[in-house]
Parts: sequence; structure tokens; C-alpha cells
Amino acid sequence: MSSWCWPGSAPGGLLSTSKEWLRRFLLLKLVTVLLLPHRAGVPLLVGCVFSLRALLLLHSPQTSTKPSTVLLARLALTDSVVLLYWMLQLAWWMEEACCVTGLMEESACWRKALGAFCQRLLDTHHLASLLLLGLLGLEAVLVSRWPQQTLRFRTSHWAQLCCNLVWILVVLELWFSLHSNCLHDSRSETNSATPQTSQSSFLGVMPDVSSALRRTLWIGNVWLHYAVLFHRPQKRKSSFH
Repeated sequence: MSSWCWPGSAPGGLLSTSKEWLRRFLLLKLVTVLLLPHRAGVPLLVGCVFSLRALLLLHSPQTSTKPSTVLLARLALTDSVVLLYWMLQLAWWMEEACCVTGLMEESACWRKALGAFCQRLLDTHHLASLLLLGLLGLEAVLVSRWPQQTLRFRTSHWAQLCCNLVWILVVLELWFSLHSNCLHDSRSETNSATPQTSQSSFLGVMPDVSSALRRTLWIGNVWLHYAVLFHRPQKRKSSFH
């Protein structure tokens, strides 16, 4: 990542316009994910346009296959979740507009579940973006501070493996959060004071765990990217002194 997104040497085969676009793409992602609310509609749509352009550049034959290339491509692919969100939102609005008064009660449950799922999609997009930005920041820190010592770990294979683990974690978090919401809704509807099982207790603390994970990732991202941006390489001592 430091080769074209942060100050440093540029990889061969990348045009200056491509490098500038990827820098803008990464900067937009950092601002959108770290500084803006993760459910802000307009910045997310602008990010989708930048992600599409970034994917075209990263999959061009002139771009080298580096770990940063893999991570940036996966980061751009996360915006497909945003597109899915807007497609479902459009279907939800059309359902509300075309709904007959007599069928209002029958479709209310479906529309409520769809609305909750759409909101969870934005949470999923935010978590995946935090994790991938963290990997990009970590890779840049390793390149700038320990380039030779970490060379065998900074490969495309390890980058793809980390990206797969990220999406496994994100999908699991989405599943647990949806299951926790369903459990909470069923209890509120029945108003039953049934004793909590170990599974329900675990699902009950999932929102707190998810929130703590996001705060930790946010702090880690700020530190990593700050360290990369303001890192000054040590000057070699002159042989005459």
C-alpha cells in the first residue's frame, strides 16, 4: 500500500493517473469509514463509484499482484454490500407504495424484517471496511519499518487468506446479530419471562461485543494510518563521522 497510496516508490507498470486515483480512493475510504457515520447514504454512494473505478484499475494487466493490490481490491468489493442495501431499500419502498390497505398487516412483518436486515448490511459493510483498512495499514507499517524481516509474510497468498478470514468473521457477526434481533423481537412480542439459556445469554451480549470490536478497530486504524503518514525513515549515519 505504501508504494502507491502513501509516500514511497511507485510499482512498475502503474500510470501516474492510476496511482492518483487509488490514492483518492483510499483517502475517501479512510474519511468515510473513520470520520463519517457508517450509515451516511451520499458518501457511501460516492464510494461505490470510486470503488468501481478502483476495481477496473486493480484488475488491469499493468497492475502488479502485490498484497496491497489484493487488499485494495477486496476493500473496493465491500461496496457491493452497499449496492445490495440500496436494492433492498428500493424494493422496500416499492412494497410500501404498492401495498393495499387490506394487505398492510400481512406485509408489515416482512417489511420490518427487511428494514432490520438492510440496517445490518450497513453494519456489515462498516466492519469489513474497518478490518480491511486495518490490514492495509498494518502492511504499510511493516513495509516502512521492517521491510526485510517481514518479506516472507507480505505475499499475495497471505493477503488472500486474511481477506477470506475477514469475510468469514463478518458473515458470522451478521448471522449472530440477526439471530439476536429475532430472539429479542420474539421475547418482546410474547412478553414471556422465560429463563435465559446459555445460547440466549451469549446472543444477548453480542451487541456489546460487536460495538467494542468496532471501537478497537477504529482506534487501531487511526494509529496505523497515522504512523504510516507521519513516519520518517531514519537517516543513515555518514561514514565521515
